[in-house]
Amino acid sequence: MRTTPAFALVSGALILAVAVACSQPGTSSTPSPTAPASDDLGPGGSTLKVPAPTLQSPANNAQVTTTTNISLVSGNVAGTNITFPITLEYEVRTAAGTLLANPRVPQASGSSTVWVLPNQLDTSALYTWRVRATYSGAFGPWSATFTFKAPDIPPSYIRGNEIFDSLTDGKTVGTVFGSVQWLPGVGVKMLGQGSRISYTLPVTLQEGTFSMMVKGVDESNPGDKSKIMSMQENGGDITANDYRMTAELRGRIYVTPGAVQARIITGDAGDEEHIHDTPRLVVDFNDEDWFLWRVTWRTDLFTLEVRRGGPNGQVMYSSTRGTSTRAYRPIPHVIHIGAPIGRAGAIDATAAGMIVKNLWVSPLQTRPSFPFPDVLASPSVRR
Repeated sequence: MRTTPAFALVSGALILAVAVACSQPGTSSTPSPTAPASDDLGPGGSTLKVPAPTLQSPANNAQVTTTTNISLVSGNVAGTNITFPITLEYEVRTAAGTLLANPRVPQASGSSTVWVLPNQLDTSALYTWRVRATYSGAFGPWSATFTFKAPDIPPSYIRGNEIFDSLTDGKTVGTVFGSVQWLPGVGVKMLGQGSRISYTLPVTLQEGTFSMMVKGVDESNPGDKSKIMSMQENGGDITANDYRMTAELRGRIYVTPGAVQARIITGDAGDEEHIHDTPRLVVDFNDEDWFLWRVTWRTDLFTLEVRRGGPNGQVMYSSTRGTSTRAYRPIPHVIHIGAPIGRAGAIDATAAGMIVKNLWVSPLQTRPSFPFPDVLASPSVRR
């Protein structure tokens, strides 16, 4: 059939009208990322028509229990008109307003989203946080702003037969020998083989536990029979001390670098019956992770345990030895981070470069959880 000019003109007009209608705003189910006119802006200048998230944890004015790995939990935004993927923007600031973190996290399924703040917090400091929803360059209104406080450092002490020393606040209740470096919020670093921190217990601990968190040393450590921790009676040459206890990480000079071993002497260094060694075993350390080193002793047993991350972490070394029936009773009872230089010289003294925090000495009981945490520690429970 032949088309007349009038019919062609009408048909063209209809096609043009349909094209214009299809291009009008509001005809698509997907929200436009284009910013609206200023008189269409939502609360706080928001450009995405979604509700503000509801903050859940930490609650406003809460004090958290750790200075790292704080979980920030936000309620998810939801609605029948939200058919597109939401990203949540977190904002964490110091009390002075300095931006600490500002990540964008995909909203999780369910009713809430969790993001873990990796930054090391300053003890007792205040922080603020808030969250908003975003999509394709547009953003919804901010949530309310919540404030939380980092944990306080409990005071370190020596009390009877118990010691707690956080070592994260630039000071110690022990006595420093040699060169050390204080790392605020982290711990104390032993800079040389002659470096150590020593403590004298007012009351001898015949049965007890001695533990601390350690990092910064491995098989490349400069030394031979390098000491992580030790105990003795009074002073003098620790090697031949009648109440010597040493826990060692063998350094690169030793024939098997990275080997762990411990020795305890229960009252007579000249009598083999009272000298007790744990097996020597090479352990796969690295100098980035924290490791719990812990010794426990009773009249008939001695244990050395090393765990990656904390008291509930992966066991790297664990050995229990039966000992003689003679009690461990040094007078005075002296505790060391590292060890004094003995007759073999500095190569057998402190493991240079190690960083230590959260020293704990006490009668037999569970190690507490500390503000600068044993990374995998559970809350304090004492037997």
